[in-house]
Amino acid sequence: MNYRVLTPVVVALGLAGTAPLALADSAALQQAQQASSKIDLTSFFQSSSDAHSQSFFFGGTQKHPFTVEQAGRYQFRSSTLPGESEDYRIEATLLDAQGNEIASGSGLGQTGGLHLEQRLEPGDYVLRVSARKFGSRSGGNSFTVSVVGLDAQGNRLTSEESGVDNGGGIMFGGPGKDGHTTAFVNGDDEVAAIAAPRPEDAESSPSQATAATDAQAAGTEEAALPDAFDEIVTDVAIRQRGKVLSFDVVEAGTVSVTSSTFPGNEGTYRLEARILDESGEVVASDAGEGFEGDFDIETILQPGRYSVWVKGQKFGSAMSGVNNYTLRVQQLDTQP
Repeated sequence: MNYRVLTPVVVALGLAGTAPLALADSAALQQAQQASSKIDLTSFFQSSSDAHSQSFFFGGTQKHPFTVEQAGRYQFRSSTLPGESEDYRIEATLLDAQGNEIASGSGLGQTGGLHLEQRLEPGDYVLRVSARKFGSRSGGNSFTVSVVGLDAQGNRLTSEESGVDNGGGIMFGGPGKDGHTTAFVNGDDEVAAIAAPRPEDAESSPSQATAATDAQAAGTEEAALPDAFDEIVTDVAIRQRGKVLSFDVVEAGTVSVTSSTFPGNEGTYRLEARILDESGEVVASDAGEGFEGDFDIETILQPGRYSVWVKGQKFGSAMSGVNNYTLRVQQLDTQP
């Protein structure tokens, strides 16, 4: 099983709803589709485990780890969602596997943001970034950083052509300041275990959590992995149909399985999900309706292995709205 270190990324949550599916042909939905088609969000909505790009909230210092598989010249850029404020400043430092600084750069959003290029040899790297907005808090709260390979003429290569590891396997960025752990799964054959919230995590102080994070960073990747995670996240194509994720339940309890995309895409898709047990029987299901096309499942599961089966519909063209969504699994409590 392939594990890599990855810093968690926050994705905005959608809501499951109960409006009639007939609204898919309504004038209101057509209006929503037309509005969303003016902005192509496809290239900005990336998997939480995407090795090529990640989105972060403004403020604080963030880390984007990645692995280079072939020597070459690489470019690092920053951006915000189309239509959102570009009134920000970003600073970045490129580190090697030993934490040594290789290169650094900065930029203003209004003049294109970060634009850093560096020749790299195969190995593990981290792009450490810090971005802050100016003035009003309105106009978007997140930014995206990306890494891509360049050809001999300096043209950006596609994700498939770039020498950046695609991030397969289970990725773990270590516990957050509150001790929260997230597994980012990229691969249908990967299985992570889910855990219920631990009372000691809520009671631990920020200094204790920070110390735990520092201790983990000093250790090896595999030794730092927990036996079970507070949440499991994966990225799914909206039109995908079939099993997309498997997970283990260690203790009986209430498990939540939800979908979400960036806000503003209401009415552009409809998703359906089923939770299957090891024998393939459906133990819970839900489907989005109308303008609120996400699924939201909460059900009590006994210890064992489960799979998530999905089916999705997208309204409008591939260039309207988003083409992917985030699937999130959490265990809310334990049951006797």
